[in-house]
Amino acid sequence: MELYIFDINILVLTRYKNPVMAFLPYEQLSYKSPLKIDDAIERLGDKIDPYPSLLNWKFGKLDQPFKGTMDGNEFVISKITSINMGIHPYFYGEIRENEAGSIIHIVIRPFIPIIVFSALFGGLVLLIGFLNDFILPRMLFPLGITLFIYTVLTASFKFQASFIKDDLMEIFEVKAV
Repeated sequence: MELYIFDINILVLTRYKNPVMAFLPYEQLSYKSPLKIDDAIERLGDKIDPYPSLLNWKFGKLDQPFKGTMDGNEFVISKITSINMGIHPYFYGEIRENEAGSIIHIVIRPFIPIIVFSALFGGLVLLIGFLNDFILPRMLFPLGITLFIYTVLTASFKFQASFIKDDLMEIFEVKAV
């Protein structure tokens, strides 16, 4: 069974073969850009700072809003903010040539240690709840904490990813119809 989700803000079709993936902090996108592959790589490379400072005191629109690396036509980037937290989504992408320009394939996911820590902490809370006599009223609190962790992680991921997707659309000259 395939689940299709259409994000009206960016007009990109996202397909999940597994319906569970739609509820995880993970996205796959494909942009069609009129830019040639060399122009797209150059424009993205101009926006990436490979060695950002630890504390960024600049506010407003940065000349290089992303930190990360580019290796040929592949890239790994994250947004530079004034507060460096590990919860920022990471964009893993590849730029391929197309007859009308280029296609950019992107996978968005949080930093892996954040997912591992959240899963371990949520699992530990649930385990403590199960070991403390499985009675429904006593299980509501650990279950609520686990759902709260999931909600905060997923909501912050989706919120931050939406801003970065807008920046990438501007860089690659992808227009919403």
